[in-house]
Amino acid sequence: MPGELNPLSCLDETARQLENFVAIGIALSAEKDRNRLLEAIITEARRITNADAGTLYLVEEDHLKIKIIQNESMNTFLGGKGEEINIPPVPITHEYVSGYVAATSKSVNIPDVYEAEGFDFSGPRKYDSMTGYRTTSMLVIPLRNHYEEVIGVLQLINALDEHKKVIPFDPGYQTVIEALSSLAAIALTNMQLIQEIENLFESFVQVMVTAIDARTPYNATHTQKVTLYAQILAEEINNNNKDGPFAGVFFDKDRIKQLTMAAWLHDIGKITTPLEVMNKATRLDAHLNIVLIRLDYAMQRVAGDSLKRQLALWREGRDSEAREEEEKLQEKLARLREARELIIKADNPGTFIDRELSGKLEAIASITYVDEAGETVPLLDTEELGSLTIPKGTLTDAERKIMEDHVVVTERMLAKMPFTRQMAPVPLFACMHHEHLDGKGYPYHLHDTEIPLEARILAIADIFDALTASDRPYKKGMPPDKALQIMGYMVKDGKLDSELMELFARGKLWEKISVPVT
Repeated sequence: MPGELNPLSCLDETARQLENFVAIGIALSAEKDRNRLLEAIITEARRITNADAGTLYLVEEDHLKIKIIQNESMNTFLGGKGEEINIPPVPITHEYVSGYVAATSKSVNIPDVYEAEGFDFSGPRKYDSMTGYRTTSMLVIPLRNHYEEVIGVLQLINALDEHKKVIPFDPGYQTVIEALSSLAAIALTNMQLIQEIENLFESFVQVMVTAIDARTPYNATHTQKVTLYAQILAEEINNNNKDGPFAGVFFDKDRIKQLTMAAWLHDIGKITTPLEVMNKATRLDAHLNIVLIRLDYAMQRVAGDSLKRQLALWREGRDSEAREEEEKLQEKLARLREARELIIKADNPGTFIDRELSGKLEAIASITYVDEAGETVPLLDTEELGSLTIPKGTLTDAERKIMEDHVVVTERMLAKMPFTRQMAPVPLFACMHHEHLDGKGYPYHLHDTEIPLEARILAIADIFDALTASDRPYKKGMPPDKALQIMGYMVKDGKLDSELMELFARGKLWEKISVPVT
C-alpha cells in the first residue's frame, strides 16, 4: 500500500549502514598515522550525521586541546597535518559543554545553542559574530578508552537536511556516533599504547647509552654525534635523490628511525669493555707509575751497591779503582735517567714509535738490576715493552681485539632484544659500522655491496667523530678539514663510500648539528 514501509528495503538500508560501519571500524584500526586517524574520526562522524562542522578535542592534563577543526561552509580544515591550532584549550569543567562531556562522560545533544541553558556558549557566539556563521545544533560525544576513561571529545555542529537546512541531530545518530567514538577511541588508544611502548623502548636505549657514556669521561658525546651525523646524511641523500648516485634512494620516516636507532645502539657492546682498555690514555697508562718507581728503585740500588764498593776500595787504599767505580756509577745513572726520559716520551700517544726508537726501548728492556732478594730484574718486562713499542695509539693488539669485540657483544645483546618488525634491521646496521668496502673491516669482513647503505652511513659518522672528537684520551681532536683529508685517503684505499663522503664533505654536514665539533 502507498505510504507503507518496505521491510526488505529497511533491511537493506540497515545492512548497508552496518557494512559501512564495519568498513569505518576497519579503516580506523588500520590507520597508522595519528593525524590522519584524528581527521578520519571527525570526517566520518560528519558524513554519517551530515554535519556541517565539527571539532575534535583530546584530553591533556586538566583541559581539552583542540586537534582537528572542520567547517564545510567556511571551508576551514585545520589540524589534519598535525599543525598547531592556535585556540585556547577548554577547561574540563561543567561550565563548557565539551568540558562537561569530558568530566561526566555523558553525551549532550542540543537543538539550538542560542536557546540552551546551563553551558557557556560565548565561544561559539563570538565565532559567529566574527565570521557570520550561525552555530545552531550541536552533538557532543565522549571518546572513552578501554579503562572507561575519557580521552577526548567529539563535537559536531549543525546537522543538515537534504536541502542544506540546519536541523537538530537525530537521537538515532547519537547512538551511531557513540558507537563510532568507541571504535575511534580504541584505535586512538592502541596507537597511543604503541607510541608509549616505542617511547619506552627508545628511553631504555638512551638510558643504556647514557650508562655506557658515564663509565668513562672520554667519548661523552660520541653516540649523540654519530646519531646526528647519520640522520643529517640520510636527509642529504633525500635532497639529492633526483639524479646521480642516489637517484631514487629515499629515507622515509621509518627508515630514518631505523638508522638513528642503529646509531644509538652501535656501541652498546662497550658496556662489557674493561675500563682499563676503554680509558687507556697513554701506552702504559696507570702502569707508567709502576715503571718509573722501578726505575727510581733501580737507580737507588745501583747507587747503593756502587757506593759500598767505592767505600771498600777507599779503605783498602785503591784510590784509582774507587774513582773508576764512581765514573761507572755516573755513567749508569745517566743511562738510567736517559731511559726514564725515553720511557716517558714513548708513553705519550703523540709520539710515533719508529724503528730507531723501538730499538732504544728494546735496549732499555735489556738493562737489569739486582733487587733486595738477590733476583736479577729487567727494567721493562715483555708486556711493558710491547705497550711502549705500539707504533700508533695506545692499545696493544690484544687490547685492540678487546675493543673490537664490542661489536660482537653488541650483536649478542641486540639479538636478545624483541625488536618490532619495523625495527628488525636495526641490529644488523648497528653491528656493521666497522665494516669496510675492501673487506678488511670487522666483524664480518664484508665487501662493497654486501654492506647496506645504512651501515656505510654509520661508518662515516663514526670515523668522522672519532677523528674530530676532543675528548679522546689518546689524541687531540682534529679540525674537520684534516679529518676529511684522512677519510679521503680511506676512500682511495677502498674503505669508505666515495659518494657518501662527497655528500658529507660538500654539504659540511658537521656544521648542521647542535653538538659542537671541536
